[in-house]
Amino acid sequence: MFNRIGVIGMLSLLWWASATLQAQPQSISTTSDDPILFTVDGKEIRVSEFKHIYNKTNGEKADYSEASLKEYLDLYINFKLQVAEGEAVGLDQKPAVRSEQERYKRQLASTYLIDREITEKLVREAYERGKEDRRISHILVATNESMSEQAQREAYERAKKIKSEVTPQNFAQLAQQYSDDQYSKKKGGDLGYFTALQLPYNLETAAYVTAKGAVSDIVKTRYGYHIVMVQEVRPARGSVKVSHILVRTRKKPEAAKATIDSLHKVLMDGAEFEIIAAAHSQDNATKNRGGQLGWIGINKYAQDFEEEIFKLEEDGSISQPFQTKAGWHILLRQQAVKNPRYQDVKTEITNTIKRKPRFELIQDALVAEIKKEGGFKEHMDVKKALIDSLKKDGTFLTYKWRPVKSTDLDAKALFTVGTMQATVREFLVAAQRGQAQRFAQPKTVEAAVDRLLKKLITQKALAYEETQLEKRYPEFKALMREYDEGILLFEVKKELIWDKASSDEEGLKTFFEAHRDDYKWKERANVTFYTLRTNDKRLIRKIRSKAKKKSTEGLKAIFNKDQEIVQATNGIYEKGKNAELDALKWKPGSMSNGEEKDKSFYFSKIEEIIPPTPKTLEEARGYVIADYQDDLEKQLIKRLKEKFEVKVDEAVLNSLIKE
Repeated sequence: MFNRIGVIGMLSLLWWASATLQAQPQSISTTSDDPILFTVDGKEIRVSEFKHIYNKTNGEKADYSEASLKEYLDLYINFKLQVAEGEAVGLDQKPAVRSEQERYKRQLASTYLIDREITEKLVREAYERGKEDRRISHILVATNESMSEQAQREAYERAKKIKSEVTPQNFAQLAQQYSDDQYSKKKGGDLGYFTALQLPYNLETAAYVTAKGAVSDIVKTRYGYHIVMVQEVRPARGSVKVSHILVRTRKKPEAAKATIDSLHKVLMDGAEFEIIAAAHSQDNATKNRGGQLGWIGINKYAQDFEEEIFKLEEDGSISQPFQTKAGWHILLRQQAVKNPRYQDVKTEITNTIKRKPRFELIQDALVAEIKKEGGFKEHMDVKKALIDSLKKDGTFLTYKWRPVKSTDLDAKALFTVGTMQATVREFLVAAQRGQAQRFAQPKTVEAAVDRLLKKLITQKALAYEETQLEKRYPEFKALMREYDEGILLFEVKKELIWDKASSDEEGLKTFFEAHRDDYKWKERANVTFYTLRTNDKRLIRKIRSKAKKKSTEGLKAIFNKDQEIVQATNGIYEKGKNAELDALKWKPGSMSNGEEKDKSFYFSKIEEIIPPTPKTLEEARGYVIADYQDDLEKQLIKRLKEKFEVKVDEAVLNSLIKE
């Protein structure tokens, strides 16, 4: 019936279902800025914790009235009493409980590390950068992954030489002379305008940290080495939602011009753009949706088409006809967004970033920071011995390689970060799984070891950072406390209440006998539900007329001689449980009006009214078990109140009350 997975979600329900317990109003002395509200067996619960849970559970109803605060305080004390009992009897040490707590901590830690440390930084950065469009030029010295280390070094040296010569004044000339980008070199390296999330991250960063008219340092992307110059900076054009009508000019240019002009006149006279686009546009990809192109930002379409889009200054405005290589166009601006609020675009930016390589770059920056704070130390002598042994083996860069079962190096640490370390044996196990790192270019033992070590260092650094999260984030600590206590509450209720109520048959019977008057049937009706397999209205009226006095078997004997026209089922229903039956006069012989459906007719008839009667234990078992659980919980709370001392600081409680 219950499981641990949903325990956090049902905490509020469990607290409100708990029996109320009056706390003893005794003074608790404190001078803290976050005063103690109450203690359970000496364990302090401060105002900040109580307010957090109170607000979280009550939401908009958290009015801090005296009645609301005292009611919730009683429930929270009951919750803490049960947690104290779970700790007292050792339920927090059960392997299943420890495993569940660790699993949740890993999940929550991952959320904090990735979403808070990495993603949030990237999203905010992209949002701020997206407020501007930047026109850039670049000089590219191309490289690729298959190049040797020597060729890579030579490419970098070439980029350094160009950088030493370049100035804002000669940039276009040197781009034409040296750049490996055949697309832009003819234009002096001009790439046009870009905004955030349209370029490789390092290239974007160079574009946004370099001042207008200045030249950047050398930056590396998967395409090679870039030198960037920022030509222009303008406020971001944002995104525009547009529709268009296209008339192609391939065969009859003059006729196309005449057609687009006539369509424009019709639009200016008030015709609906969508209707005209659907009927006359020659863009088959959009005409069936009224010419809608959707949301468009810069660099999505050809420059001449884009310029016409962003010329439209008001929603609902229609452009003059204009020509591109595709033909003649008319545009309708539907909506535009230039300066969206952060909260409105955060999700979209987040989803985009998680699909881009920049995520790994920022993770690298985070790991570098963790290494610094954690006193990272790489043991170069152990690394050298490892590389020598792998070279001696000779198969490390092939599919044949397998880790040697035991070596003198196995237990030695390759590096340490904080309280974490990685041994040579851990590295070898990781290397066996990491074929992508072993076989990547450059394909040398030294480079493969460095790639594998980088991955292992990242894993260990993030694992170390997980152990620091409770110190860094008070809300992380609070969430872990809530979850750990929720697990304990679950175990206490399961062992002392739920399991007992379900398995203690004698206790259940005793409880039922003591509360028998609470479990009674209301007035019930024995009902026949008829299905008539005919749509002959005359026959239906005849059958219904006979049904008023005849039994089901009597009707079947009369009308089912040649075929099974009359079908019937019976059921007993409590008053108030069936809207159709409740609408009838609650007496024997009452029949519903019925309805026709799928060539059949359906109606119901009350055969008998059964007066209120006591339920048996089996008939009321579900209700009895639920009530028995409530009773066991009340008894448990009473025992725990006697077992654990509760003190409430009334002065602190009164300070929370808002009139």
